[in-house]
Amino acid sequence: MITTAKEIRRKGYVATLRKARKGFKCCSCGLPIGPVTEYYEVVAGGSGLGWLKFPDRVHPECLERYLGEAK
Repeated sequence: MITTAKEIRRKGYVATLRKARKGFKCCSCGLPIGPVTEYYEVVAGGSGLGWLKFPDRVHPECLERYLGEAK
C-alpha cells in the first residue's frame, strides 16, 4: 500500500497532493491522470513564478522516481 503525504519537500522541490478535476499527463511515466484521481503537483521552491503557473503533475507511485531524476 502506498502512503501519501499532503506535502513533500525534497531537493528544492515541493510536491503537494491534489485531486484532479480534469485529465492530465504524468510527467514521469507519461500515462494519463484521470479526473478524480489523486496526483502530486510539483514545483521548484524559490526558483521563480514560471513553475507556479506550469507545475509538473505526477502519480503518487511515480513521485520517488521523479524526484530521483530531478536535477
